[in-house]
Amino acid sequence: MRKTLAKEFSIEGTGLHKGEKSSLKVLPSSKDEGINFVFQGVRIKADIANISSTVRGTNLKKGDSVIYTVEHLLSALFAMDIDDAEIIMSSFEPPAVDGSALPFARLISEAGLTCKNQPGKPVFTAKNKLTFSHKESSYEIVPCEKFELETVYENAHPLIGRQVFSCGINPKEYVEQIAPARTFGFKREIDYLIKNGLALGGSLDNAVVLDGEKVLNPSGLRYKDEFARHKALDLLGDLALAGFRFEKIRISACRPSHEANAAFAAFLKGEFK
Repeated sequence: MRKTLAKEFSIEGTGLHKGEKSSLKVLPSSKDEGINFVFQGVRIKADIANISSTVRGTNLKKGDSVIYTVEHLLSALFAMDIDDAEIIMSSFEPPAVDGSALPFARLISEAGLTCKNQPGKPVFTAKNKLTFSHKESSYEIVPCEKFELETVYENAHPLIGRQVFSCGINPKEYVEQIAPARTFGFKREIDYLIKNGLALGGSLDNAVVLDGEKVLNPSGLRYKDEFARHKALDLLGDLALAGFRFEKIRISACRPSHEANAAFAAFLKGEFK
């Protein structure tokens, strides 16, 4: 059976990349139409067919209307088992809040879920191993007793190196292990990002920033492997665009990126039987 929110919730803040004040309202949906964003009267379905770009985030487009950086909110909705919802946006980017998906996940939990008398989403499972690669990223799917996710993130920074994170995907583990992991970046990139219209709303309040051999955030890291965990958060948000429920598989992703995640989601749609 499909699930939606038991009641609506709202949140406001500043968009991470565009730096605009933003508020959104997430409403229950009686229809079996998935997750849809509504901005300036335009309704944009959360679907891989509507991806417009994947530079430092996943952006969706319909006609001339573009919405940015939807992956954190989608990650929370997907992992918290919300199949259908209407998201009314005041601006073209959700609030970054603290740079993680935890504020969204908590609001979803507080709102509660309700089951609808409608068939559930298509279920993607696998009897044999599947592999996929895109540029420097690689993915593998193997049969498993439950839905599990593993992410491998590699970076030469001394606080990162090679991080491997693995977790079962369900609402409880998501809230405890994945949702709190924040987006991150490097101080050396900030000028370049700003010149290219990105990270305009970024700060130490909504992103982990690394410089040299240290974390600039006074509070430090939430997890030693927070970077690999955030890659898992992003991957779940991008996989939500495939429109599946995943069961009895383990997905392993090495060096995932938004671009590669989108290509992987499209590959899975092609593999679905």
